Amino acid sequence: MPTTQHDSLNQLFRERPQLALDLVRRAKLLEVPDGLPVRAHQLELSDRVSKELRPDLLLTLGPEREPYAALIVEMQLQPSEAKARQLPRYAAAVWLHLDCPVHVVVVCPDRRTARWAATRMPTELETYYIDPLAVGPDNIPVVGRVQAAENPHLAVLSLMAHGADRDVAADIMRGFKDLPPGDAASYYEYTHQLAALAVKANMEEFMLTNWPVNSPTGKKYVGVGRVEQGVADVLAVLEARKIVLTDEQRARITECAEPEHLSDLVVRAALVDDAAELFV
Repeated sequence: MPTTQHDSLNQLFRERPQLALDLVRRAKLLEVPDGLPVRAHQLELSDRVSKELRPDLLLTLGPEREPYAALIVEMQLQPSEAKARQLPRYAAAVWLHLDCPVHVVVVCPDRRTARWAATRMPTELETYYIDPLAVGPDNIPVVGRVQAAENPHLAVLSLMAHGADRDVAADIMRGFKDLPPGDAASYYEYTHQLAALAVKANMEEFMLTNWPVNSPTGKKYVGVGRVEQGVADVLAVLEARKIVLTDEQRARITECAEPEHLSDLVVRAALVDDAAELFV
């Protein structure tokens, strides 16, 4: 099942299909002519009657009826033997459907997964295999304030990959700050879903010291941090007191988006003897 991180990464590329092509061209992983239109497709494929294949994102380059090439873009959070078997099937199914060259692009948030994605993926057919185009931190450029405002989708990936450097994080956050408040909040949320803890810490530090807390975006950022901290506090108190949660009870806590209610739950967690009493 896709995780929130996976879904956020997927949506980022769906919003700007050109992003995938830009990344593989920047990294010199693929050469294609300039100026080709890029289209995203909602497409379900099959390799036999009983089995559907659903790539994260399928892009075509060039004319709609006779595309120059197709890109299968997959978001991969960790190495997976099952996915290594599946990706060649995706490529074969797209080739059969579109009758054009097919390239598999695997976008990875960390270097370990990118190294895995860059290896050859064989199949049961001796002469059929794929060599995916792996896009990881080493292929994602460091962008600055001006670039972040001009291309915020790329800036999200750059912040995810390089934001553990406080200067890089601050520069990109300044670029987000130059955007309209609603857009700034959206790109912040994308990055917050994708980034490691060190990156999130730098983002929140910048926000608290440089963004007016009473602004719409500042309130949004503060709310995100308070909710995450509130959930962590409730679970930590319950764990320390060895109070067991059912899956439903845990979901009610982790899905709560109201900081004030979470603060109340922290107090209750310190007093109750049974998790059911938290929600009375």
